[in-house]
Amino acid sequence: MLSFNAVRTLTECLIAADADADQMGWGQPPTLLLVHDWLLAPVTPRRRRKMRSLEFPLHRDDMLADPAGLPALLHRLAAGLTSPTAPTPYQTTLDTIIRRIRATAPDARLVAWAACYDDIHTRDGQPRQVRRVDAVDTDGRVYQLTHPRGEDQPVVRVAGTPDPHDIPATYPGLVALLAATTRYTQTRTGRGTPPPHQPRRQADPDEPIFSVWGPDGGSIRCRVCGAIDKVVFTEVPSMAGYGEDTHARCTRCGSVETTDPIFGWRATPATWPPAPERDQP
Repeated sequence: MLSFNAVRTLTECLIAADADADQMGWGQPPTLLLVHDWLLAPVTPRRRRKMRSLEFPLHRDDMLADPAGLPALLHRLAAGLTSPTAPTPYQTTLDTIIRRIRATAPDARLVAWAACYDDIHTRDGQPRQVRRVDAVDTDGRVYQLTHPRGEDQPVVRVAGTPDPHDIPATYPGLVALLAATTRYTQTRTGRGTPPPHQPRRQADPDEPIFSVWGPDGGSIRCRVCGAIDKVVFTEVPSMAGYGEDTHARCTRCGSVETTDPIFGWRATPATWPPAPERDQP
């Protein structure tokens, strides 16, 4: 379940995507966007996540000049992602994107699929060119951004429960893409990629130790030993005289993250598994 802050951040992300499209000018082909977020270090009870949209490139044969063909394209792309035969070009593209995301943000999670495209909107009986950004998040929430040509600001609507009589034509295809992406990434993990909770012997002190865990992000996992919800947080006024000092410690392996106003964020990962104790002579 996405939090209110996540919904607000996703809305801002879609507005930013519209602004980027505005820089490119009108008449561009439709663009598909994969939106993900990741945890900002350090992990604290007041969890902060950052969000960005990545363009999912379309192949030349699928480039569209008419937005009327976009709903069918979304379904075709979703079917290609779950093809049981030899890897499709879109599977290869998704693999590449996910690897790059995880290389820089190991705790990233898929948030939404979106489609940005030019359209015609009729208002007061007059057709008018608009840019639309439609999105569906992992909770099934629908986002509709409409930016009339010549106006400075877009109009954004967010619906937690989509109205069957007022949903964009792209909605079923975006839902299919979400399901296909989740199913495909889970299948790839099952084929041999190490599971996210697999313990590791050494950790990088420049990487966050603790990350959110679970389908709703309601737990905290130690990335060194794999313990779930074994992290103890302490937050006190800083001895620097301003701000706060935070201390997060895994009670299983002893890995620690700290922050303070002077030195900032620091991580001290433990060695895991611990070295066996030697018998005393």
